[in-house]
Amino acid sequence: MSKLKELVNRGVRLIVSDVPDRPAGAPPPETEIPAEAFAEPLPREVERSEVPADVEDFGAVYAEAGIELPLHGYGVDKVAEMLASKHLSTLAREVKATAVMAALEAAQVPVRDVIEDGVLRDKALDAFEAAKQRELRELRADSERRIQAIKDEIEAVLKAKNAELEGLKKAAEDAEAAFVKLQGRKRREEDRLYDVIAHFAAGPENPITAATGGVSSPPPPPKPDPA
Repeated sequence: MSKLKELVNRGVRLIVSDVPDRPAGAPPPETEIPAEAFAEPLPREVERSEVPADVEDFGAVYAEAGIELPLHGYGVDKVAEMLASKHLSTLAREVKATAVMAALEAAQVPVRDVIEDGVLRDKALDAFEAAKQRELRELRADSERRIQAIKDEIEAVLKAKNAELEGLKKAAEDAEAAFVKLQGRKRREEDRLYDVIAHFAAGPENPITAATGGVSSPPPPPKPDPA
């Protein structure tokens, strides 16, 4: 809870200074404002603010909340300018308050209006903070859902790729095993062919390469011609 809200929740006891040259017959200054006086009006409710959270000038927040200066033009900002003026800035707090009160009375501006302007702005800031907090919670929830979805997608892709790798590895292993079996069947078939042909072309004359015997022996070299 802000200091201003805490203050107005229990009512405001005004610091009343003797204002010099108060017009004769002028009503005495207001000394206390009950808390009920600040219940209304309320700034415009903002469920979702269009003002970014990193805004430097809260004027956009006040404008979004529909806060306008009182018709007489004296609000917190105007009074702040008066207090910070070169004529008052170096004076004691009580002296500055007296001077500003005198200026407000001369302009027929109740100090209550200035305080109400500050209260409205404070409520607008609270509403702006609450709106941004809701947006932050929603953003976090959306981000967490999207992060989980991306993680699930990555996990599904990895699972599919790992399955593909295992499939490729198994295909290579199966092909290698099939090739080894092929070699064994080929040798047995060659032996069978060799045995059949050996009935008609024995020994080195057999043109079949026998697996058990290796390559058939080459034919003997021709005999030299007699001299």
